[in-house]
Amino acid sequence: MSGDDSELRSLFHAALAHQRAGQPDEAARHYRRVLALRPDLIDAHLNLGAVLKDQGKLDEAAAQYRRALAVDPDFAEAHYNLGLVLKAQGQAAEAASCYRRALDLRPDDAAAHSNLGVLLTDQGLPDEAETHCRRAVELRPDVALTHHNLAIVLKELGRLDDAAACCRRALEIDPRYAAALNTMGIILKEKDRLDDAAACFGQAVAAQPDFAEAHYNLGGVLKDLGRLDEAVDAYRRVLSLKPKFAAAKFALCMAQLPPLYDSDAEIDTRRAAYHAELKALADDPGDLANGVGASQSFYLAYQGRNDRELQGLYGELVCRAMEKRYPPAPLPDPPARGERLRVGMVSGYFHRHANWNIPIKGWLTQLDREKFELFGYYTGRVRDDATDEASALCARFVMGRKSAAAWREAILADRPHVLIYPEIGMDPMAVQLAAQRLARVQCVSWGHPDTSGLPTVDYYLGSDLMEPPGAQDHYTERLVRLPNLSVYIEPAGPAGIAVTRAEIGFREGVPVYWCGQSLYKYLPEFDSVFPRIAQQVGDCQFVFIEFPGSPQLTAQFRSRLRRAFSGSGLDADRYCTVLPRLAPDRFRAAMGQSDIVLDSIGWSGCNSLLDGLAYDLPIVTLPGPLIRGRHGAAILSRMGMDTVAADIDAYVALAAALGRDSGLRADIRRRISENKHRLYHDDVCIAGLEAFLLGSVAMDLE
Repeated sequence: MSGDDSELRSLFHAALAHQRAGQPDEAARHYRRVLALRPDLIDAHLNLGAVLKDQGKLDEAAAQYRRALAVDPDFAEAHYNLGLVLKAQGQAAEAASCYRRALDLRPDDAAAHSNLGVLLTDQGLPDEAETHCRRAVELRPDVALTHHNLAIVLKELGRLDDAAACCRRALEIDPRYAAALNTMGIILKEKDRLDDAAACFGQAVAAQPDFAEAHYNLGGVLKDLGRLDEAVDAYRRVLSLKPKFAAAKFALCMAQLPPLYDSDAEIDTRRAAYHAELKALADDPGDLANGVGASQSFYLAYQGRNDRELQGLYGELVCRAMEKRYPPAPLPDPPARGERLRVGMVSGYFHRHANWNIPIKGWLTQLDREKFELFGYYTGRVRDDATDEASALCARFVMGRKSAAAWREAILADRPHVLIYPEIGMDPMAVQLAAQRLARVQCVSWGHPDTSGLPTVDYYLGSDLMEPPGAQDHYTERLVRLPNLSVYIEPAGPAGIAVTRAEIGFREGVPVYWCGQSLYKYLPEFDSVFPRIAQQVGDCQFVFIEFPGSPQLTAQFRSRLRRAFSGSGLDADRYCTVLPRLAPDRFRAAMGQSDIVLDSIGWSGCNSLLDGLAYDLPIVTLPGPLIRGRHGAAILSRMGMDTVAADIDAYVALAAALGRDSGLRADIRRRISENKHRLYHDDVCIAGLEAFLLGSVAMDLE
């Protein structure tokens, strides 16, 4: 500061003293008095901006930085600080411009490089982000922040090992750096190292007890580990720190839904607890838009019950939240005569994933381009050859990390007549978008086979072969029973690798039953079928796959099996094998070495059963009362096979007969080989989909 004004100097130094002493109100009052005397004093504007920013008065802080820049447009620090404020306000593009201007003026500003890098990551520009973050590390290798920000970028690029190395370097510099511990926990969670992730989040909250985001992440890992009471405690701690933390409100509600159950009675208890939490949230929702999709009712569907009432309550809640955030969207007129119907597909799974296999790929490849113009909106991050194939199949394909507002803008720019969500219930962005009215006709399909509950979703695209009579009662949407399986399927060949029975732990000379579904598909109600089969067959082997990342949940499932087998006087450890998680090709190759596939009861397999047909494996299934329990029955019925059981006793008898009689197994395999072609290249289901899409817009106008 220049000048000889003693009063001005005295006020400025007093303001600094109050600022350093943590007295923001007094500091701000003194800076304002300074500026009343010298409106062009840049340092006073800059410091007052910092005080106001720390108080959360972001608009006022931004105004101070802009006044500093009005005095000196080339003041790099003011550009940088304005960027910090604009980022906090959610104005990412404006913040990036400020950081870039700061770097034009001060190219070796490590903090500006580092913060710009993180911002570019959020904008879906990870390659440029990495360049800036690496430059920050070169300039300040002794600063933990620069290494941590590079870790954030590398994590977004999917380079988890490199990201973890950067976190470790940040923690070598500052072992109690809570943000780096939190990011390391996120990386470990993505690598399915849940116990290690929980330890990292625990260290983060120990280092910074008011770190709400770390408490929130800890709650998520504890829930995935099956430690629900601890997860609930973590979420309550988040809300004590940040009462308006919308994602934590949803997480607390969803924490009532565990992945596994020990008894049927526990299902009833947990379902009631979830209903109570959901109703409490609906009765006093506040502003929930920022939390929509962060935690979803994914595990609700695995309880084996009709979820229409509960999902309807949830759907009304999230639609109200999004309606408060966004105004009604302008919707296009119906297509003119000769104009193609514009159909958009919104998914986080335009990559090698079960949802890509069913239903996305078949619908994208087969819909008639003379009648339909297709648009893809890829909200996920994994990119592979399927992503490239999807992009080539669409008139426009949009991908990259975007906010809900940016996705909304991208979709509305294409003015789709119909939007299809292959699933709602897994991808966080899908529910945020589906809870808005972005097209006249909006549909969901059975990628996650449960009703969405969203009043903004008009139709549920189901399968005529999978839906039982009276199935409309299961949906808040209007059920559309597309022909046959509803999806266009291509045959899958055997896995690209070979394995032997011995190397994957299959015993020689005994029938091996493949039970390789996710463990949360197995309800306690049906545990007894395995020892009942063993009693009739004698020596045999049931093969399961461990729960990803959670030895505790795998142990809980093993304990259930031991109880069931001991009740029949048998030793579960002799009959049951739980394999580690397998890569896709190895999973299919292992399945091919089994003798019989036992479809999970209540939640049937689909993609995995179709994989098993590459080996012509006999499949035993018992159709349930809901679509999610009837995939296997539909597949077998389409082939004309008779291994669809009428009840539990018939399921056990069929499975036991196949285990005892190798000739029967050979006959079933022959019949599958002869008839599985009926599943593939089904033009009838595509014709049904096309007729529905064209008619749906006309029905909407009536």
